[in-house]
Amino acid sequence: MEVTLRVGERTTVRLPGLGTAGYRWSYHVTGDAVAVSVGPAPREEIDGRPPGASADEIAVVEGRHPGRATVTLEQRRSWENKPEPRDRRVLDVTVT
Repeated sequence: MEVTLRVGERTTVRLPGLGTAGYRWSYHVTGDAVAVSVGPAPREEIDGRPPGASADEIAVVEGRHPGRATVTLEQRRSWENKPEPRDRRVLDVTVT
């Protein structure tokens, strides 16, 4: 997926949750890593979910400096050593 952001602009990516099965989303940035920052959504955006339910996770990608970066989001169980994640999303981000 291609995304274009201006410096200071944010976009969110909703990621299907499977926390009750032990899966969590992680990310890594390649290319111009200082062009973007990636982190979880603010707590108030994900509060209010019923206990015991697998809630979707929300990643926030923010343009920090002009450049191009690739953000790879992967869903895995921390204790498994499988080479392939259960799910993967790749964002090609251009910051202007």
